[in-house]
Amino acid sequence: MNSACRRLFFGGALLFLLGMQVAGAVEIGNRNPLIGTWLLVKYVDTPENGEPIFAFGKEPVGHFIFTPGGHVAFSIMRNPPNIESPTSDPDPDACIPGWYCAYFGTYTVDIKNGAWVAHVLGTNIPGFLNTDQPRHFTIVGDTLVVSETYLSGGTRIKAERIFVREAVPRSRSP
Repeated sequence: MNSACRRLFFGGALLFLLGMQVAGAVEIGNRNPLIGTWLLVKYVDTPENGEPIFAFGKEPVGHFIFTPGGHVAFSIMRNPPNIESPTSDPDPDACIPGWYCAYFGTYTVDIKNGAWVAHVLGTNIPGFLNTDQPRHFTIVGDTLVVSETYLSGGTRIKAERIFVREAVPRSRSP
């Protein structure tokens, strides 16, 4: 086989293999139920034997965005923001400022076990920077429920975040 044929053969083989990997990534992405934009409808932490705490108010604003390429961005804030009062969130990883939380990075998902891990690259939550943040989730229809239990000062806190899938992007009003 001459060198031109060899280059053509190996070049074709390389393109074929790359195409298979891209097709596999698309197939995995298409099976990932997290892909898209999720709108926050509820953010509550409930201490064991205590009253619910709505750190971002009873009508918070927020988005979770998961891309097919493995990127993620989270933003949550009070509606309307109350920048004068500090948060009463018992979570030791509370945001700075307390009325707005955001982080972004990449993610991996384990669909079978209902979990994702956000690999945080940037954030306004000091304890999250350059960490992996695992979350457990369930999806029923167009509702995403993220729930965890954590300890704060020896008290068990049940965290619940509820989102709905954004079907059509919202347009801005002039």
